[in-house]
Amino acid sequence: MGGLNETRIGAVIAEAFAVRASTAMASTLHAEHGVAVLVGLESDVTVTEPAPGGAVVRGRAVVVPPDRWHAASSPGPTIGLLYDPEEVPHAATYARVRGGACPLEGRLRARVEAAVAAHRASLSRPDVLDGLARELAAWLARESPRRAPDGRVARVLEALRDPAADRRLAVARAGISEAHLQALFVRDVGLPIRTFQLWRRLLVGLAAFARLDATGAAHAAGFADLAHFSRTCRRMLGYSPTELRSGLME
Repeated sequence: MGGLNETRIGAVIAEAFAVRASTAMASTLHAEHGVAVLVGLESDVTVTEPAPGGAVVRGRAVVVPPDRWHAASSPGPTIGLLYDPEEVPHAATYARVRGGACPLEGRLRARVEAAVAAHRASLSRPDVLDGLARELAAWLARESPRRAPDGRVARVLEALRDPAADRRLAVARAGISEAHLQALFVRDVGLPIRTFQLWRRLLVGLAAFARLDATGAAHAAGFADLAHFSRTCRRMLGYSPTELRSGLME
């Protein structure tokens, strides 16, 4: 959602989403377990998927499904929103049914562009960014079918919100074979159980990094060391914990 060569205007992070306004955006290649909605205020956003066969998608407002490898850039003021697929499932459904990164279209695009334009002078205010994120989530809900995950998958999801959770114990308590559970989990969540646990640990670590040093945050989230924390952050969000902290957590 963020980038390496940009200046933050305003940002907020919540349980179900993060949102950032910046003067420009340029992310490295990454795959986040979140639904990204990227809105250019003056210029198009460009989303590039890796070769071979990778698409290049441009638009004033672009949505990227969870777990999709991509890099994103925009030369002008940009808003990036990232929704947790489990907390905001209708956003994930809206993005996934399109199969890849794609521009928002029709009524939804018009609503997003109008809302961003109306609040352009106030994008440094966290309450404005929070309101925009919630408003877009409500619009996505009206555009998307809803399907609850399998109950056994839901119990594993809940257990793994704790970074100290024993993944093997959570799997054993599901009452079905690990292979069957893994297949259900990938179907309903979009990635393997172990990768989801890393994603949850990353979110906990980044939240802890607001009050601890990087090593302390890594340990608080259950990472073996700072290097593992940093590698996971770059792979899943496109930049290091320090770069993300300076952009989202100040």
